[in-house]
Amino acid sequence: MKDWEDAMSDEQWIDAAITRALERQPEVAVPVDFAAKVRAALPAQPKVRERRSVGRIAAGAAAGGLLLALCWLAPHARPSFASVAFDLEMVLVVELAGVAAWLGMRRSDG
Repeated sequence: MKDWEDAMSDEQWIDAAITRALERQPEVAVPVDFAAKVRAALPAQPKVRERRSVGRIAAGAAAGGLLLALCWLAPHARPSFASVAFDLEMVLVVELAGVAAWLGMRRSDG
């Protein structure tokens, strides 16, 4: 019976020692200049250019084309709805406003 009690006390002692070892908090000491050393060891990051979409480039070209067409039509357009040049100029102004609004919107994908 004594051997059984000794075995139980040894088991309890081992369990207690394991529990104490697991519950002990390690002491962490970080040097003051650790972040500066890590930053100095890193390679320099290249500058990343923002990607421009093909749609934005095409819209910019279309806006330029619309402005040129408006400048070409302006001397020929009389402010009258009977004038085809004035009607075309108004259509181009509306199209230019739409392209400008589309270019002015923020991208929502990041």
